[in-house]
Amino acid sequence: MLIRPAADGDRNAIWNVIEPIIRAGETYTLPRNMDKTAAIEYWLYEAHEVFVAEENGDIVGTYFLQAISKAAVGTLQTAAT
Repeated sequence: MLIRPAADGDRNAIWNVIEPIIRAGETYTLPRNMDKTAAIEYWLYEAHEVFVAEENGDIVGTYFLQAISKAAVGTLQTAAT
């Protein structure tokens, strides 16, 4: 398995991975009826560093990293004290 940065040509494969997750509504707080265009725009948002998992030439997973917000840091600090 190869983990690599997502490329523009991965859009359809990313959608194939994230659509059932969005539709289930159990992992992300996204609208369950979110359409492909909106979902891909969200996933590939410029502040997200997006990766895909590729196996035998097929994309089988995806994830993104993003910086934590200052508000979240404050919440975490408050919770830790």
